[in-house]
Amino acid sequence: MRPSLKRFKEVAKKCNGNVSAIASALCVNRRTIYDWMDEDEQFKTVIEEYRGRLFDKCLKTAELLANGVPTIEMTENGPQFTGWKVMPDSSMLRYLLSTLGRKDGFGESTAIDITSKGERIMSEPIQIEVIDRREQIDNKEQ
Repeated sequence: MRPSLKRFKEVAKKCNGNVSAIASALCVNRRTIYDWMDEDEQFKTVIEEYRGRLFDKCLKTAELLANGVPTIEMTENGPQFTGWKVMPDSSMLRYLLSTLGRKDGFGESTAIDITSKGERIMSEPIQIEVIDRREQIDNKEQ
């Protein structure tokens, strides 16, 4: 027997929209949940809502992984970055940029650059100096 929409919402919320978990909590088969979703658009909307909320939580976690957790110390000149409590995860950062930033030009592309007609855009290469202070931070912590 199909539960009330209110009961279904309560279970879906506890199960984060996971159909298998909802079916188990309501003592029905997964197929039954899908049938309810097909029969009643409100049931489908409930599942989509709680799946969306779970996705938002996952995206927040991915954002934290990508950005890392900096160590900030107060100095006479104000807050100063001194290192990392948790280093940024470059793989997660790349993934987020390549998926969420695709429309802004990030990610792999098979497009051909026609703006430069094959010519170099810059006449001189740009040199970037990277300063890696992880060893100093590790030595401080020991």
